[in-house]
Amino acid sequence: MKTKTWSILLIISLLLIPSITAAQNAQRATLTPPKGENYPQMSVFLDAYNAAGGFLFGLTPENITLLENENPRPIQEFEELSPGVQVVVAINIAPSFAIRDELGNSRFDYLSQALLQWGENLPPENGDDLSLITNDEIEITHLNTPATWTSTLENYNPQPRETNSDLNVLAHAIEIAADTPPQQNMKQVVLLLTPSPTPEEIVALQNLTAYAQEQNVHLFAWMVTSPAFLDTPGATQLRQTTIDTGGAFFSYSGEEAIPSPESYLAPLRGTYRLVYDSLIVSSGTHSLEAIITTEAGEITAIQEFQFEVLPPNPIFVSPPLEIRRENPNPGEENQDTTAYTPTSQTLEIIIEFPDGHPRPLEETILYVDGNEEAKNTQPPFDHFTWDISNYDANRTYRLQVRAVDSLGLGQTSLETPIQITIDKPEPRMGELGSTIGEHPYALAGLGAVILAAILLLVFLRRGIIRPKAFLRSAQPALQKQITKPDSAQKKPRRPSFGREQLTAWVDNIPWPEGETVAQEANAALEPITEQAKKLFPDPIPLHDAEITFGKDASAATLVIKEASLSDLHARLKRISENVYQLNDEGSVAGTWVNYQPLDGEKHLLQHGDTVHMGRAGFLFRLQDPSTHPEVIITPQEDKL
Repeated sequence: MKTKTWSILLIISLLLIPSITAAQNAQRATLTPPKGENYPQMSVFLDAYNAAGGFLFGLTPENITLLENENPRPIQEFEELSPGVQVVVAINIAPSFAIRDELGNSRFDYLSQALLQWGENLPPENGDDLSLITNDEIEITHLNTPATWTSTLENYNPQPRETNSDLNVLAHAIEIAADTPPQQNMKQVVLLLTPSPTPEEIVALQNLTAYAQEQNVHLFAWMVTSPAFLDTPGATQLRQTTIDTGGAFFSYSGEEAIPSPESYLAPLRGTYRLVYDSLIVSSGTHSLEAIITTEAGEITAIQEFQFEVLPPNPIFVSPPLEIRRENPNPGEENQDTTAYTPTSQTLEIIIEFPDGHPRPLEETILYVDGNEEAKNTQPPFDHFTWDISNYDANRTYRLQVRAVDSLGLGQTSLETPIQITIDKPEPRMGELGSTIGEHPYALAGLGAVILAAILLLVFLRRGIIRPKAFLRSAQPALQKQITKPDSAQKKPRRPSFGREQLTAWVDNIPWPEGETVAQEANAALEPITEQAKKLFPDPIPLHDAEITFGKDASAATLVIKEASLSDLHARLKRISENVYQLNDEGSVAGTWVNYQPLDGEKHLLQHGDTVHMGRAGFLFRLQDPSTHPEVIITPQEDKL
């Protein structure tokens, strides 16, 4: 007898082996795409489930191996969390809910009672986000108190026999469940109470399945119908929808035991948060793999994600257009320019991280005409002192700055021209005589040119030289000269003139009218982006009292052939000397000053401001920044 019993047990155990293997294979885990708010530190959420669908609580870092792009990464932080669930109960009320049993209770009465019992058992502050919507215009969303939710359901008194089914309630429920949850990695769930879908609703269900998958929403369905309708095409599609979205299906005819919603939600309440140091140093597609070791075997979760890494971008902040070095003691004869002031110039920079991941810097370097001038290897990285004590000639220097971050990524800024002017004193008479003695031939040549110019003006004024008449009669005069004897030609009388006549003649020269000398520009826009540099290789002088910018020549006085600009994009007015006002003309891309949009406001430009119109960027520079007037802001009450 004992031998027979052991044989039966052995057979049963052998039959169970495939079941156990299948259960092990059914274990699963999921990873969220890593987030890099504190890059190079990355945070990620991990969920792990056993073969029965239950959450694997109690894991430790020793159970988990992380591989980033196949490189092992140690786990720096690890915590098990219970962030709650964002759940939407959607009731698609219909006549099938009104069928009553021998006690006079309807199917809806029993379903409502099961939901109320679940809601009343929830802790007052369990962290869940609760919503309730129906197809007959009941809607409360994102409640954090179960009591309010259960009170609304308790007071809900539908009229099932007078209400038609409408699957739009499911679409709206998925939309609410997909809202940003109050806590990170909260699972998003829809519990749908609905009659059996009609054949006409199958396509709608298929579309809603894809929508729920896209929004990562789990769909659970309680189908209220008679047993005869369990295998209809609509019911089959609804069951498949719950499977495809990671949910569950339950059919209710009034006799089955109604499951508690908590049986669905409990496995979704847990999650693990992991933090590790990333080795990513380039933009593109990357992979993260988690291998979880459990008593039942290994579980693997893989997540591919896009991540952008760009080098830091250093920018000069309001660099001077010109630095004038002057003799500190003008009354003393001092030709040693090393004593001129200033002897140094402070330069400030800002460092942007275009990828949105600020990180520590390793060094910043200042270059002058391509040569390293200064370097910062420790904070502050945003200031340089440029030694200009040895600069003794008037010339323009090209400055650049380079920033290198903790990942070794670096970038060099665009060239910024700065003019250095040495204010040397005017040479005295003795020095002038010495200069004349050193260059006698050059001085003689200059005198000859000046004398020739004076004589030319005199001859023009006296009519001795008549260009137009000469052009009209050049050919006949030449013929006369050939045929007429030399004795018949008259020599012109050489005019005599003095200082007063010369002055009068020069003053009375009829200069051409209608032509004016262009006013010297007090300011300029220097292109700083690649798009602007391609269009304008040189700075744009601001001569006119008003300039309009745009891509259409019929609407703008200064045309910028850039697709991101509007036909009439912005307007620049010269209010007074060195005072310029910029405003946007309702453009699509907007007009930005110092990376801030104008938004219809008029802005008084300051020397060194950055101006962006679409993708065209410029630096506003004044010819003489020292004469820029101080902007005075008068409080509103002072004007009353």
